[in-house]
Amino acid sequence: FYNTLFHLCTKPHLDCFLINYCLLSSGEVYEYADCKGAYQQRVGVEDGRIPDSALTASTSNAKRMPKDGRVGRSAGAWSPSIQNSFQWLQVDMGKQYIVTQLLTQGRQGSDEYVREYFLEYSDDSKTWRRYTNMLGVSEVFEGNADDASLQTRTLIYPIVARYLRFNPQRWNMVISLRIEVVGCAFANMAAGFLTGTADMLVKQILQGPLALELTQGSLKIERLVEECADQILFLHLLLVNKSLYLGGVPYFNMDGIGVKYNFIGCIQNLNLNGARMIRDALSNKLATVSIKNNVNAFCNVVAKIPVTFPTLTSKLFISAQSGRVVHVAFDFRTYDKDSLMVYHKMDSDTASVVVRIDENGFVKYTIIDIDGQTVEDVVRNVDVLSKTGSYTDGLWHTFYLYVDNEKINCTVDRNSKVSLRKLSVAALTDFYIGGYELFNGFRGCMRDIQIAQRAVDLERLSSVSSTTVVGAQIGSCGIRDRCTPNPCEHGGTCEQSWSTFNCICAMGYQGELCHSSSYYISCEMLKYYSSIEGREDGIIDPDGSGPFQPFQASCERDNSGEIITYIGHDSMGDIRVNGYQDPGSYVRKITYKAADVYELEEVIDRARTCRQNVLYKCRNARFLSDPAIKSWGWWVGRTFQPMHYWGGAAPGSGKCKCGLDEQGCGSQSTTCYCDIANPQSGYLLHKEYLPVLEMHLGDTGSTTDDNWSEYNIGELECFGDNLFGNTVTFTQKDGALEFPTFEADNAGDIWYQFKTTTTDGVMIHCVGSVVSDFIEIRLFQSDTIQFRYDVGNGVTMVTFKSPSPLSDDVWHTVHSLKTVYVSFVGSLVGFGDGYVGCMRGLRVNGRLMDMSGKLRNAELYGVREGCVGKCASSPCFNGGTCREGYDRYTCDCAYTPWRGWNCGREVGVNLKNNYMVKYTFDETQGLSASDFQRATIGFSTKVKQGILMQMRNEENTEYITVEMNNNGGVKVAMDVGFERVEVNTPMNQGIDYANSQTHVVVVERFDYGKRLVVRVDNYEPGTGTFGDASKASDTILDNPKYLFIGNNDTSNANRGFEGCIFRMQVDNIFPLKRAFQDPRPPYLELIPVREDMCGFEEITVSPEPIRSRPFTGVLQNVTYRRVTDPPLSDEEKALVGVGCALFIILVVCIILFCCKDRLEGADYETEEAKGAEYADNPDSAVVYNQTGLPNMPKSYEYFM
Repeated sequence: FYNTLFHLCTKPHLDCFLINYCLLSSGEVYEYADCKGAYQQRVGVEDGRIPDSALTASTSNAKRMPKDGRVGRSAGAWSPSIQNSFQWLQVDMGKQYIVTQLLTQGRQGSDEYVREYFLEYSDDSKTWRRYTNMLGVSEVFEGNADDASLQTRTLIYPIVARYLRFNPQRWNMVISLRIEVVGCAFANMAAGFLTGTADMLVKQILQGPLALELTQGSLKIERLVEECADQILFLHLLLVNKSLYLGGVPYFNMDGIGVKYNFIGCIQNLNLNGARMIRDALSNKLATVSIKNNVNAFCNVVAKIPVTFPTLTSKLFISAQSGRVVHVAFDFRTYDKDSLMVYHKMDSDTASVVVRIDENGFVKYTIIDIDGQTVEDVVRNVDVLSKTGSYTDGLWHTFYLYVDNEKINCTVDRNSKVSLRKLSVAALTDFYIGGYELFNGFRGCMRDIQIAQRAVDLERLSSVSSTTVVGAQIGSCGIRDRCTPNPCEHGGTCEQSWSTFNCICAMGYQGELCHSSSYYISCEMLKYYSSIEGREDGIIDPDGSGPFQPFQASCERDNSGEIITYIGHDSMGDIRVNGYQDPGSYVRKITYKAADVYELEEVIDRARTCRQNVLYKCRNARFLSDPAIKSWGWWVGRTFQPMHYWGGAAPGSGKCKCGLDEQGCGSQSTTCYCDIANPQSGYLLHKEYLPVLEMHLGDTGSTTDDNWSEYNIGELECFGDNLFGNTVTFTQKDGALEFPTFEADNAGDIWYQFKTTTTDGVMIHCVGSVVSDFIEIRLFQSDTIQFRYDVGNGVTMVTFKSPSPLSDDVWHTVHSLKTVYVSFVGSLVGFGDGYVGCMRGLRVNGRLMDMSGKLRNAELYGVREGCVGKCASSPCFNGGTCREGYDRYTCDCAYTPWRGWNCGREVGVNLKNNYMVKYTFDETQGLSASDFQRATIGFSTKVKQGILMQMRNEENTEYITVEMNNNGGVKVAMDVGFERVEVNTPMNQGIDYANSQTHVVVVERFDYGKRLVVRVDNYEPGTGTFGDASKASDTILDNPKYLFIGNNDTSNANRGFEGCIFRMQVDNIFPLKRAFQDPRPPYLELIPVREDMCGFEEITVSPEPIRSRPFTGVLQNVTYRRVTDPPLSDEEKALVGVGCALFIILVVCIILFCCKDRLEGADYETEEAKGAEYADNPDSAVVYNQTGLPNMPKSYEYFM
């Protein structure tokens, strides 16, 4: 295992970062050798080791200062006074640390916290660098989900820094942040290279990025870190090259060296397989180490403060000392063309100096002197290693301009343009850098700015006035390389500017990222959209937006409607083989129109079956032999195994078609024999071995003899495409299919077709690692497809509105882009608000999602294989139309005489001889029936009289009547203006229909109404013909007004029909059904009639069982633990004893009191009346009484 780690600081790049060359799997965290997990500790923000003065911020709320931003504090947090994404909280750790983890909290009890943030770091607090991932893209760290919990984020690649800035990007309510940092103190061991004459470690800074050169390839490292492509090759490289160079090479024509200058800067803590290279080299104790020129044990790189111009209006206004010459110099990097870099107005209204980047990316200067003379020229980039050939490649370039009265010198990098001429130059003091009125501003970065021979102090400049720095950001370079890695797929070329990039797509692809294919995915789809009959040539792309390239194929639809895909190759037609005697010595590789065999496999695997016609004919040459003998020829398929059989035979047989026939191959061979007259041909049918990729033949002698063979390999023919056969039906709103995470680093697409009758439902729902991130595809209000997503910057919705409803139960195609998450098909992730209907051909990034495969071996709730709706079982009876709902169905009985949920309920009336139903035609409502063709009437009666149905005009001059005759048959009488016609059912059958049983009479008219047929049940009909043969004969009932059932308003009221009439239909009118609809139409009159089913029972289907989603969670134990009371103390026991004693005494007293009261109340003392003993009777006793009763003043006499 080979591992290299060092800390690099460069003079021209001003960036310090760790670089690690090792093999890291996805999601693995690198641990620095001196900062393993056991040695990592918090740097002291929480416990106060970091003082309050070390915590600073861009802005602060008066009551929420930076010093409050420490984790673990119960109250307070840092909050800026301005709520935007440019605010930051900075911590000075006091010295350099290897930072490995970040800890954050919100403001407790307030629901205020930061959800996402950037991390910036620095060693001098002046030049800042943003933490990026392995692709050079700024890393967005997930913050908190509430205001109290402590969230820890581990850096995949640790950084070395003293200053850190937390830059919130998303927050809840208000930015409130508390922080802590975890890491290890960094022990600095540096080697400073002051001149460019030392040596370098097989790593070189080449055109900006750091490149690692290997003997058999190269690996490009941009910004921070990259995975090693092949560690064994690197080890092999070290074994071959015995010398290790650090900082430069002695000469530049060494293998693998692509630069012309040695390194100037600092390299710190270089560890090679555990050996501390810099420490050992500077110790001068190793005889194998030599140091040349100025290599010091300290780093003296002076940081150059960059400035970022993020907008077209950003600029610097610099006032320099007055001089007679114009001098401007700086380093710059940008991706924008046509932008101004320098503007200086000289001592004249028209004199000026303008330096800009032109539309080709070159530096163009225009100088107008005081006399009005104009000088302009362009400095082109002639660097042969430049990828763009311009200065807008995002790399640092050095610009220098000097103008005096005798010459102009404009130099970019080492490309100089010097013009010697007389000029009138009078420079003033004001210089505009990066922008000026009427010019497109410069968007990019600059550093080391010099005006009038003096360096510009950018820190002092920002503090002078608000007009000196307009929209520019001093201290960091915020340029972003959007084309590394290349986001353009399928060979697209990436071009970029400051804020965006553009992909120039190669042939066959389109879209923002060249992700979408311009061709059909299969012949099935090509023929679906094509109007050409028969075989048709076209280009197909089997995986759509996937990695496979499109190729040419021929498409045809056979008589059964199945699609056939033909794929040709470069070996079509008869190919003669001669002069190859040894077995298999002739080899021909067959190249198909598809670029790769994997593209053919995609077509073959999706096809129902494939075949390939092959033919072999020869003269004195053998092909296949007995299994015990080595065969003279064979073919190789996609399994890359020799196949010893031929067309028409089976794998493993070792025979041609004739070897399997009863007649055999003749006497010369039992396996395969051929000659010119009898070639061996047939189809290779086992698609797992197709197509034929190689032909191996032998036994064809020499070119001078008469031995030869010929073969013909036909096109690959594949039938069908399971892309559209991979179909499922969602029968429940909470039914869903779950698929694992699929990757879409730059762009991803989802393609599928759907068929439904529902108006709303979620079809695809994807959720990211952050709860708020999602992507959703929804059918909305039957005619709109909504594509909603939130990837960190709020919910965005893109809609497509169809001019016609999409819920029309026909197939529609959806193709949407961008998702990287776990996908739920058919509903939300929470199994709600789901889609009901059919879906097929779901492809993600060109890969077919096997929806049907999830249902073959298991039954899933709410999903079934194939497109099978509820109407497939024909639940609607009697001609009712089933309206599909996939999770339900409805039966449309509008065009049948039945009603009910399943159209199984008869609608009839039970009539007495004086009852009738009167139907009035109203032409304004479209309820006319002037050309009567067919009538159906069901009846049951035991009385041989009465009108079943009569239709007539208002004057009663024309009519058509169906009634019972006196023989128990059915009679149709008709008079439509020329004569009265009467047709009866045959009387010779001896059938009496007035037998109380149900019968159905059908009356039909043919031949323009001249032939009338009356049929009851399945008995022989009665027929009648009237009128002449002319089509102009009047057979139409003109202006019908009324339709009567049971009786009419002109007949004897007691001669009406008595019985039950049901199932009545007159052409497309159902009078009985309309009579009992609610509300009843005004053109129907019932005298008096009620609905009756005429003895029939309603036909229904068994209700489906109610289904609910199975519980898939974990049952929680909600039994509460019993809490036992603690034992009582002595004091508590004494109180309880005294209380109980007092209570007992009180109860005893109450009992005694009650008993005493009860005993005293039991004695009843009376006072006998005195004098009553002398009375003879009660009445006298009352009078004689002296006590016990009130004294009576006088006596009264009562009659009792």
